[in-house]
Amino acid sequence: MLPIDMEIVMIVSNLHLPSKLSELSKVDPHKAIELMQAWGWKKGVKTIWNDANNHLSKHV
Repeated sequence: MLPIDMEIVMIVSNLHLPSKLSELSKVDPHKAIELMQAWGWKKGVKTIWNDANNHLSKHV
């Protein structure tokens, strides 16, 4: 059995990442689309999660 990163499981399974991207789309739709495209291109979930959070913190 492969090791499973539970942080990634929590980010994706609880819909945290989609809701974070939705929140980001309200303040910066272009960045939200960029991150959704990156997710579709199989960019790492943690990277997208961190990027979304970092970008949102600039708009608070």
